[in-house]
Amino acid sequence: MRRSAARLSWLALLAASAGCAAPRVARSVDGQVIEGRYIEARAYALYAIAAEAEARGDLATALQAYELAEDSDPDSADIWTRIGSIRCRLGQRGSADDAFERARAIELDYAPAHREQARCDLSAGRLEPALARVERAILLDPDRDEGPLLRAEILRRLGRTDDARLALRALLVRRPWSVDAWRALHAVALAVGDRASVEQAERRLRELVPRGDAAGRPPSSRGPLAELDEALVLGQLRRARRLARDADLPPAEVAVRAAALGRVGEAREQAELVAGADPASASALVALAVAADLSGDVEALTRACDALHASAAGGGSALPPSPTVPPSPLARLLFAELLFRRVGRDAALAWLGPRSLRAPGGARDPLSQEVERRLERELAGGASAAP
Repeated sequence: MRRSAARLSWLALLAASAGCAAPRVARSVDGQVIEGRYIEARAYALYAIAAEAEARGDLATALQAYELAEDSDPDSADIWTRIGSIRCRLGQRGSADDAFERARAIELDYAPAHREQARCDLSAGRLEPALARVERAILLDPDRDEGPLLRAEILRRLGRTDDARLALRALLVRRPWSVDAWRALHAVALAVGDRASVEQAERRLRELVPRGDAAGRPPSSRGPLAELDEALVLGQLRRARRLARDADLPPAEVAVRAAALGRVGEAREQAELVAGADPASASALVALAVAADLSGDVEALTRACDALHASAAGGGSALPPSPTVPPSPLARLLFAELLFRRVGRDAALAWLGPRSLRAPGGARDPLSQEVERRLERELAGGASAAP
């Protein structure tokens, strides 16, 4: 903790900026120029430090950095929401509620504040308030899957399994490729003995995630990454982050492995945190793209691909060129597979270039080997793309 505090103090001094600035600035957000309030460079830097620490699972350091960022930018609903989320995960529920209230006082209709407090309420067993909050979040931001999935889990915990199944069915009408939604339906159907829905979900999961079983268990392995992959498929993202640190695995690779295992929620959460700290992280952007593709979120897929293209060297091609800092070998394979599904065989081969599918040198872990084999089968099978 002393080392973390010293590091934070040093980085905070490094991030400090001097001089005056205009109260309003123009920023490019998802390709659109939006005028917004001025934010100090120090707040940006501290937010990046916090996001990186949160991605590594170092919640104590992340909380310190977010709170320091709030000192420089007290009018950020996003920072207060992140503070509330981490305080809740650290067991500080009273002060977490205070942070969520601060976020809503700044922006009453800020959907992430309602959604994260609903998640906090759920963890504390406050199911009725959690349901009300998540329903408000869905009304404010209906295009994100986290809200409906969280609502279905709350309904299941309330014993309203029929309502949970209906909610998941409704989500699947809109997101028929959502791996997380099919897994949630599989779990609810198992709990109530709905054999027809169990079989349907297992069939769809085999089609969408052709590895492991319907529960998403990874291929058998004896390597040092097996426990990390097991944590991911069990939804234990914080444990997976700790295991990645022990294995000297970059935080972005946790997102990539989650995407490879079809764990859409974990892949997106980890990739968003890593990309927040390093917007040019090619591996994180690939994980975001794959997670969006698996959930059927075309808009998020387009944003991730645009960001990947922007982070790459050169330009002028319809396909993302090879980035200056290339994606990891597993991320490279996953993006080739995504291109095969969405565009076709030629697009996948253009992304891969003249190199072999297999990374040169060194032993490959079982998950990477499985993705390699699957991609080889797909490329050998033809040039068809997803309809």
